[in-house]
Amino acid sequence: MIQENTNSDNRMHYGWMVLFGGFLTQIILMISLQTLPIIMAEVKIGLNLTNASAGTIMSVFGLTYAGCSFIWGYIADRFGVRNAVTAAGIISALMVILFGFVGDSFTKAIILFALVGFGAAGIYSATIPKLIGAWFHPSKRGRAMSLITPGGVLTAAALGIVAPKLSKAFGWQSTFVILGAVALACTILIFVIVRNRAADKGLTPIGSPVDAEVDSAPPAKEGGFGDVLKMRITWHLGIMYIFWQLAFMTITVFLAVSVRGAGFTAVEAGLAVTIYNLLQLVGQQIWGPLSDRIERKFVIGIAGIFWAVFSIAYIFVFGSGLSSMYVVVGLMGVGMGMVPVLLASFTDYFPKEVRGTGAGVISTFATVGRFFGPMIAGIVADATGTVSSVFGFAGVMMLIAALIALLLPPIRNKVA
Repeated sequence: MIQENTNSDNRMHYGWMVLFGGFLTQIILMISLQTLPIIMAEVKIGLNLTNASAGTIMSVFGLTYAGCSFIWGYIADRFGVRNAVTAAGIISALMVILFGFVGDSFTKAIILFALVGFGAAGIYSATIPKLIGAWFHPSKRGRAMSLITPGGVLTAAALGIVAPKLSKAFGWQSTFVILGAVALACTILIFVIVRNRAADKGLTPIGSPVDAEVDSAPPAKEGGFGDVLKMRITWHLGIMYIFWQLAFMTITVFLAVSVRGAGFTAVEAGLAVTIYNLLQLVGQQIWGPLSDRIERKFVIGIAGIFWAVFSIAYIFVFGSGLSSMYVVVGLMGVGMGMVPVLLASFTDYFPKEVRGTGAGVISTFATVGRFFGPMIAGIVADATGTVSSVFGFAGVMMLIAALIALLLPPIRNKVA
């Protein structure tokens, strides 16, 4: 059934409330991802962990986080994004809280953080692209995603200050309980705010033509994994994302290590990471809106090449001076602001019936890059005898990803 479009009145479009719900997912995600690494030193002492056992906990978390995205994508298609994100948020938040109450051994830590990772897999990349696709016209999706992703950067920066102070004041167990409660509160707000489709509110997506009409017909029957895996675009995007993750994870792991290897202090190395993350906010506000004006594949390609050039340039400024290293790292951060464009492209390329499954499958492909990136980069560093060489490896991987992106089919003429 077709209803009249009610977007034209003076009220704020409800899509902006849904966007706020997407912003809240970033708080949940960062609490799930960052709390343990930030206060790992205290947890290691409390549980009598070795470096190897502490690393194993994070590895198991990483496997469930990256490897279970396809499950949540399917759930989003089958039961709606609102229900999927709410269930995922409840699981991750409750497991964080439970770790604070009963996490008194290595075994319990492994089990609980495997479940935290499982929940975290459904909070963002496997589900939010489908939500944005339902509430924003293709001409507005890049900007929409660029307003959601800063929540992760800001939350991570806040946690780096707040979590250690909470741990010092109340102990690491209470820190997990407190931050888990914050994540749970955000999950409840998401359930209250978010709706699956603009039509559920009698609206058309933000950015729709003024003469567009509201399609209030029930959503079409969802597809399955088989349908998604048969699509050539799945493999095209998936292979691109593997190479992208090889580059991304290499620098995530080795940026601070490289600064220390150049002879600078831990504080100076930490500042390099902060600069890299904060400049991503700048990049997000450049690449996201730009991708609403020109083909997203071109923006991914341009941003990828931009990042790769400065990643390779880092080799030449390595050890020459902290200021020049900071400048190059900051420019890399600007390039990495392409993340919202990647997620918006997942929305563009899959039909709405399988957007969740499609995004989930592509996110699961990331497991390959997330796992092998740091490993291969470590081998490269050992073989060359300098940690700066991993930036060359990362740059080449990103160049390959950018070239694959440029070969994606055009999408500008596609509609929501």
